[in-house]
Amino acid sequence: MKHIISLLFILALTVTGMSQEGIYLKYEADVETTSEDGEMMAMMMSGSTMELAISPEKNWVRTVMGTMMTLTLELNIGETNEMTMLMEGMMGTMAFQGNPDDLKDDAEEAAKNNNIEYVDATKEILGYTCKKAIMTDMEGNTAIFWYTEKIKRPEGISQMPDDLPGLSLQFESSPQGGVTLTYTAIEVKKKVDMSEYNVNVPVGTEIQDLEDMSKMGGG
Repeated sequence: MKHIISLLFILALTVTGMSQEGIYLKYEADVETTSEDGEMMAMMMSGSTMELAISPEKNWVRTVMGTMMTLTLELNIGETNEMTMLMEGMMGTMAFQGNPDDLKDDAEEAAKNNNIEYVDATKEILGYTCKKAIMTDMEGNTAIFWYTEKIKRPEGISQMPDDLPGLSLQFESSPQGGVTLTYTAIEVKKKVDMSEYNVNVPVGTEIQDLEDMSKMGGG
């Protein structure tokens, strides 16, 4: 589960400044299990989705991890570069806030141990031709990305493979606890109003430092 949360958090951070106007994407997750131990987890993760709303000034991400957790993230890009994250679910409600640049050193160190293989294969997703890349981390976990070069990925984003030249419209995590998640984009909308996408922290919820969240395996 830690690897799955990290993968989603990494993807959320890669969309910074990738579009000249607001763009919205929605992904649905296919949940597969290869063991009896993973059957309960697969049931809990059923119905998982992810939504992205991104622009040069702001990113918004909402990930619904079945009945386990809903994670909503807002990153305001500019002088403050402030991120607010809200986690709601089985562990209660938690909020985090801070500058993701403070986590840059840890992300760069982890990236040094990632191996990326580009595969000579393509597939069509929502009318976009996507190419395949496989990332393997130092623990042997793999993630498969199908990315389109028609939606530009910005340079200098340390939390993602530096050479990945586009946004992933499908990505698959390494099996964790006998469960494999494959997220596939099912909707793309352009010229969206970014003011509609925000993180609203419930009154009375303590806002912790973003570094505290990273210690939980989210960054």
